Amino acid sequence: MRNVLRVLVGLFMFLLLLLLPTTAQAATTPPEKIPLTLELLQERLNSPIQSEGFSTIDLRQLIIDLTNENGEFRDQFYQRLQTQINRSKTPLGLDLSESLIQGEFIASKLGLQTPLSQAALSSLLSPIEQEQLQTDDRFFTKPGEQIPLVTVFRGPLKFPQARFTGIVSFADTLFLQRLEASQTTFIQEVDCSNTRFDRLADFSHATFGRGISFSSSAFFDNANFNQVQFLGVANFTGSTFDSTANFLQTEFAQLANFSRTRWLQTADFREVNWHDRALLNKSHFAKSLLLTNATLEKSTTFRESHFQEPVVLQDVSLLDQVDFSSARFTQGAYLNVAGMTFDSNLAKILGDTGRIGRVFSVSRLQDNEDVLRNLVRNFRNQQQIPDANQLEYTTQQLRRQQLQRYLLGKSRINPFSPSWLLDALHWLGLSLLLLLSEDGTSFGLVFGVGMVAIAFFSLLFWLIDRWRRRYPQPILPTYGETAYMLGTFTVVTVTGIVTIFRTGEQPWLTLLCLGNILLPVPLMLVWRLYQKGRYHNLLDVSYFVEDGSLRQLHLLVGRLPIMPRFSIFRDRYLPILWERRWSWLNYYDFSLNNLLKFGFNDIRLRDEHLPGIITTLAWYQWSLGILYIALLLWTLSRTIPGLNLFIYL
Repeated sequence: MRNVLRVLVGLFMFLLLLLLPTTAQAATTPPEKIPLTLELLQERLNSPIQSEGFSTIDLRQLIIDLTNENGEFRDQFYQRLQTQINRSKTPLGLDLSESLIQGEFIASKLGLQTPLSQAALSSLLSPIEQEQLQTDDRFFTKPGEQIPLVTVFRGPLKFPQARFTGIVSFADTLFLQRLEASQTTFIQEVDCSNTRFDRLADFSHATFGRGISFSSSAFFDNANFNQVQFLGVANFTGSTFDSTANFLQTEFAQLANFSRTRWLQTADFREVNWHDRALLNKSHFAKSLLLTNATLEKSTTFRESHFQEPVVLQDVSLLDQVDFSSARFTQGAYLNVAGMTFDSNLAKILGDTGRIGRVFSVSRLQDNEDVLRNLVRNFRNQQQIPDANQLEYTTQQLRRQQLQRYLLGKSRINPFSPSWLLDALHWLGLSLLLLLSEDGTSFGLVFGVGMVAIAFFSLLFWLIDRWRRRYPQPILPTYGETAYMLGTFTVVTVTGIVTIFRTGEQPWLTLLCLGNILLPVPLMLVWRLYQKGRYHNLLDVSYFVEDGSLRQLHLLVGRLPIMPRFSIFRDRYLPILWERRWSWLNYYDFSLNNLLKFGFNDIRLRDEHLPGIITTLAWYQWSLGILYIALLLWTLSRTIPGLNLFIYL
C-alpha cells in the first residue's frame, strides 16, 4: 500500500512540474490585441470603468484602425466618442493603454470644442473648468481679433505603451486633467502646438519617430520627458514650463529647438545626448538648468538667454561649440563646469568678452585643473584675454584655498617643518598677488594700489623734509604749501581707493594688505626720527637734490635713490627749492622715481649730513618700487594682447 502511495505522489509531482512552466509562461505573455469593432466600441461606451476617481472609457489592448481604407469605422469612432465625452455631465476619461492605433489620430474630433471667450464658452463646462480656461493667455482677445477655437479634454487621457502608426494631432488642445503617455511609440509626426497641460504630462520612455512640435505650449504641472527618444526634430519653441521639466537620459537625434522658452522651475537635462544642434536662444531660466553628464555633439546656443540660478555643466562632454553670447546672468547665477571635458578640436565656449569669464565656477582645484586649463586655452585662442585672465585668477584662488587647507591640516601633525614653511611662503606670495593685482589680471587694481602708495610716500617725505622743528628757530612749511600738499594727497588717495573698490573683488582685504606693507615700517621710522630729533649740519637745507642739468620726462629704471659720491656730481645735483609755490610737487616726483621708475626730474637724496632713518625710508620705498614695477609690467603683459614684455605664464 505504501508503495502505491509513493507512486501516486511521484506522478502528481511530475505532472505539477510539467504544468508549472506552462502556467508561468501564460502569466507573463501579454494578451493578444483584438480589433475594435463598432459593436465593441458601443459596448465600451455604455460601460465605462472607474479609474483613479474618474469614469473612463476602456479602449485598452485593442487594434483601432483609423486609416482611410476604414473610413466608415473611423467616422463612427470619432462621432460616437465625441458624443459620449461631450454629453457626460462629469469629466470622462479615455484609456488607450497598450493599443495599436492605425492611421491619423486627431484630438479635435474627440474633445469638447469651445471658443475661448466668456460669452461663447460651452455650457458643459463646470464653473471650476471655466475658471481654468480663463487663465489662458488667449482668453482675452483685443477688439477685431479672431476668437480662438480650442479642444478641451475634461478628463484624463491615457495611452501608455500604445503605438500610433499615423500622424497624431493635439494642436490647440487644453488638457484639464493629466496626460499619460509613458512608453508610447509615435511612428509619424506629432503636433502638440499651442497646447496646454494643466496637470501632469507624462511622456517618459516614449519614442517619437518623426518630428514633434510643442511650440507655444504651456505645462502648468510636471512635464516628464525622461528617457524619451526624439528621432526627428523636437520643436519646443515658445513653450512655458511652470513646474519641473524632466528630460533625464533623453536622446535628441536631430535638431532640438527650445528657443524663447520659459522655465519657472528646474530644467533637468541630466545625461541627455544631443546628437544634433540644440537651440535655447532667448530663453528664461528662473531656476537651475541641469546638464550634468550630458553629451553635446553639435553646437548648442544660449544666445540672449537669461539665467537666474546656476547652470550645472558638471562632467559634460563637449564635441562642438556652446554659445553664451549676450546671455544674462543675475547675481547668484553661474556656470558650474566641474569635470567638463573638451572631447573634440571643435569644442569651444563662446561668450561676451570681459563677462563670460566671470560666470565660470568650480568648487575645488583638485580634479579640475584640466578643465580650467582648457577654458583658458579656449579664450586665448579667441583673443578674449580678459576672460582667459579671469579664469587664471580663479585657478590661483582655488590654489590658495587648497594650500590653506593643506597648511592648516599639516600644522596639526608637523608644524613649522621646512616643507610647511615653503608652502606657507608660497601661500603668502600667492595671496599678495591675488589681493594686489588679481594674479596679474587687473591693471586697474594695480594702478589704484600704486596711486595710494605714491600719495602716502609723497606726504611722508614732504613731512620729514619740511617739518623739521618748531623751536628755537622754526623750520616749517607755509600754510599754502601745507594746504596744497594735504589737498593733493587726499585727492590722489581717494581716487586710488575708489579705483581699488571698482576693480577689486576683495577691496577691503586689498586695503588691509596694502596697509600692512605701507604703514608699519615707515611710521616706525618716522616716529623714531622725531623722537631722537635732528641736530646735524645743513638743517635748513632740503634733504633732496635734483639734477639741474636737464628737465625732461625720462625713464629711471637703473637709478638709485642716493646721489653719486663722485665730487663732479655735486655741481649737477642741487638742493630742491623750498620757497617756490610748486616745490611740493618735487616729493611726488621723487615717489614716481622710486615706484614707477620715471619722472620729470632726477631727484635723489643728498649724501652728506643725512639721517640714516631717512636713507632707510628711501631705500624701503625704492625696494617696493622694484617689486611694483615688475608687478605692473607683468600685469600689462597679461592684459594687453600682443604686448610681449613678458612671456605669458
